[in-house]
Amino acid sequence: MADAQERPETFQLDKVPEVRMAEIIGTTKRALEGKRDRGVIPEGVWNKIDNRIFYSIRRYEAWLESQWACPPELNSLASQSAFDSRVEVSAAARLSRIPKRQKESKRQPIYAIK
Repeated sequence: MADAQERPETFQLDKVPEVRMAEIIGTTKRALEGKRDRGVIPEGVWNKIDNRIFYSIRRYEAWLESQWACPPELNSLASQSAFDSRVEVSAAARLSRIPKRQKESKRQPIYAIK
């Protein structure tokens, strides 16, 4: 019993209608529809069948995972030894100071010849 409570929620069906997908990911149907229309969520993650939109949960999760930009040492597929070793931060990798705004040069007066 305790084992069932510790596992994340799993779904029996991979393909779900747009309304159910919005509930699963915690957004509104309208927001999901807008992302689909703008091309944020690519076709293949969703499909139109009989004028209804269905989403593949498995493909959505794979697409969402591909959106994460993380260094290799934070990747779950990378070796765990990356976490054990101390990483030296190079000077280029450190945050740089924001450069001061340059003062505008004085405009030269414009003379009209009559």
